[in-house]
Amino acid sequence: MHIIDELQNTLGETSLDGGTAMINSHLLVCSFDKVKEWYVSEKVPYSNPNPKSNDALYFGEHESFFIEFKNGRITDAVNYEINKKIYDSLFILFDLEYTDKNGRNVSSISYTRTNMTYILVYNEELYAQNNPTKQTEIGIKRQTEKSKSRHRDALYKTVRGLANKEFILFGLDQFKNYLFKNVYTYTEKEFEQKFIKCQEKII
Repeated sequence: MHIIDELQNTLGETSLDGGTAMINSHLLVCSFDKVKEWYVSEKVPYSNPNPKSNDALYFGEHESFFIEFKNGRITDAVNYEINKKIYDSLFILFDLEYTDKNGRNVSSISYTRTNMTYILVYNEELYAQNNPTKQTEIGIKRQTEKSKSRHRDALYKTVRGLANKEFILFGLDQFKNYLFKNVYTYTEKEFEQKFIKCQEKII
């Protein structure tokens, strides 16, 4: 059995952040934090600093997902760490030579760009709408520029009003169509509605 299949946990358990579970779900996923720990121990025991990792990895019937949970306030420093987790997690995943449920080799950006979605789940109450991170500001500006011709009226709305509806927050839009097929930033409620319920229906 592959290490990714061995290190399974419930999605709820992988959502533990600061001792608090952000969501309640018994959907089985790979605990990628544990995979990272195994990888460091077995492959790069002398690495310093150690690589960072996303919380969960899930292979569905038709699509795969990397999921990161952030229960605390996302500052500029935390925002930078999120980016590092993305890169480190992909490097580790590609080195593990895993094959997904459809027999596809999970070994390159070509795979994730076509078949993988990245989801960041954040605490809605602690989201600093009036004091966004620098990467959030840059990302929203970038997305606004892209959507001018399609959504001209959006330019007259506030960031507060659109944050959870149209924009990918924290500058993570840069990874869409580059490292991942899709990227989403969800509150806990949005994640339950748009991801958990959908996957449970498939199962």
